[in-house]
Amino acid sequence: MRTTLIRTGWAALALGGLIIVCYLFVDRPAAEAALSLRGTAWHAAAKGLSQVANHLFFNVLVAAGLIAGAVDGLANGLTNRSRGLLYLCLSVACAMLVGDVFKELFGRARPPLLFNKGVYGFFPLAGGGMHASFPSGHTLRIFSAMTALGVLLPRLRVPALALATAVGISRVLALRHYPSDVLCGAFIGVTAALWGWRLVRNGTGRPAAGPIQPE
Repeated sequence: MRTTLIRTGWAALALGGLIIVCYLFVDRPAAEAALSLRGTAWHAAAKGLSQVANHLFFNVLVAAGLIAGAVDGLANGLTNRSRGLLYLCLSVACAMLVGDVFKELFGRARPPLLFNKGVYGFFPLAGGGMHASFPSGHTLRIFSAMTALGVLLPRLRVPALALATAVGISRVLALRHYPSDVLCGAFIGVTAALWGWRLVRNGTGRPAAGPIQPE
């Protein structure tokens, strides 16, 4: 588990440097390029694809999955099925919680504020939906879900992560986020899923104990 923490720390440092570079040199040009696509089929497609990670949709799925996993575990013991379902849903829930806290703390202005009012940057604790750009909530939701799915079903790993990447890109094209927001969201989502898996595996890489038999 200590190795996982060290690797995550190094990855976070690298991400921080990349975010700074994006903030200074990439985010504005990318937003301006996305603005030039507004009103085109690309913009419409991006908005549609973004709905795959809709907040309400994921809230319902996570709540339903947690209930189903808990009921299955109580009725049949903690089988691989119930463990897997609970792991997936808890990974997404943790990523969403961290993302919501970060959004409030950083208060980053969304791209429309740049184009409408010339506002760009971070405004800690500013509050409000237009200052909730960092990190991308859609991206962290889809990356946590798809990473966990890829862990549970390795054959689906490539298409799952491809879908997550497409959703992340769509958030920039839809003028809702900057590239650095998407990078941070992806990092949170992947980290939540991988940390969750390490905990499910008892933090050692070994499988958790066998099914718990009901009393």
